Amino acid sequence: MKAILKFNLPEEKSDHAYAVAGLDALLTISDILSECRSKLKYDSGQFKDCDDATIEKVRDFIVELKQYRNLPELE
Repeated sequence: MKAILKFNLPEEKSDHAYAVAGLDALLTISDILSECRSKLKYDSGQFKDCDDATIEKVRDFIVELKQYRNLPELE
């Protein structure tokens, strides 16, 4: 089975850019969640100086949005 996305360029340039950036967006979300985990589990990472309760709320919000939007998990 094949899936092909076609765009009429330059009219659909933005739509094309959104489709191409999909994996990068998922990787960015994964990186943010990983930093949240580092803070909460090891008290390290980019958010080490932030409040645990705030990080938990941010993490929960991101996970909720991922589920709402049916974003796939990275394999």
